[in-house]
Amino acid sequence: MIEAEGIAARVGDFELRDVSFVVPEGKYGVVIGAAGSGKTTLLETIAGIIPLTGGSLRLGGRDMDGVPAEQRNAGIVYQHGYLFPHLSVAENVRYGAADVALADAMAERVGASELYARPVRGLSGGERQLVAIARALAPRPKILLLDEPFSALDPRRRTMVRREVRSVARELGVTVLQVTHDFTEAGLLGDVAILIDQGRVLQSGPPERLFREPASPYIAEFLGAENVFAGEVRRLAEASPDWVDGATELLARGHRAIEFRMGGLALYTVGDAPEGPGHAVIRAEEVLISTEAQSSSARNQFRGVVAEVATTGALTRVTVDVAGGASLVAALTTRSAQELVLREGSEVWASFKAMAVHLC
Repeated sequence: MIEAEGIAARVGDFELRDVSFVVPEGKYGVVIGAAGSGKTTLLETIAGIIPLTGGSLRLGGRDMDGVPAEQRNAGIVYQHGYLFPHLSVAENVRYGAADVALADAMAERVGASELYARPVRGLSGGERQLVAIARALAPRPKILLLDEPFSALDPRRRTMVRREVRSVARELGVTVLQVTHDFTEAGLLGDVAILIDQGRVLQSGPPERLFREPASPYIAEFLGAENVFAGEVRRLAEASPDWVDGATELLARGHRAIEFRMGGLALYTVGDAPEGPGHAVIRAEEVLISTEAQSSSARNQFRGVVAEVATTGALTRVTVDVAGGASLVAALTTRSAQELVLREGSEVWASFKAMAVHLC
């Protein structure tokens, strides 16, 4: 378990401030944030490389105050896979391991054992990463800290290695904290996501909650939400309209039917946001595109004109200009977009359910 409560640390002019989060024992945490936000500094502080200047840190239930790095039972893998150049690949993997057989098994699982006959200086960046990952797993650490560990790997190898690391961590009960810039990777791996910016945690929790319920418009845009609108929140009457069917649990917790107005456009949702200025977030995958008005449960339905069609592999993003000067971005499968014969200037309907609107 990693328990950080108000921790602070300083490196030059940069400072981590009041950082708090918990990664439960045996779970996988991911740290996301812009370049220079303090992600690597956070890992090094947990590892004991950078001293705490405030707050408390517990690893596996043990207070780390005054505990040196070598006694924390924590392994760390950097983005560039630093290896001992004077040792062989096998010696690098086995370094610090009490069980040589286990070390070799870890190398086998992540694909590093096939490099045993190669000199360290002749390894590519991706190959060095494989050796560094195997070396970090070999001593069976209780805590594993990973700084962009898969970035140098090709896509096929990246998928295989991250799956193996996740599997090994579960088998050995290792608590993992990984830095990543890949939001897809964060969603695939993480039990807990921690968003850090300028040395402070902006939001933490299950990855799906961060992506679907960002705490601020800044977080929403950073996490890739294309539809973020500023407007006014107005709570509707106590009687629940028919379009909030399925929101029984939310309504029982005090949430209300809400109208969100931005200029001449009104959206409808369910939430507990206070009346007044606010922001609405709708993820692009929640927006449906059709060539005719739909008789569905989608409360928010707008007629518009296609302004842009952008295809990237299996996904196509469609921007629709709707009434009130607003634009909605929808993410469709490329096949669906082709079947709809979408072109710039096409008249379409964009729709999304009330529950797809998040207010912050």
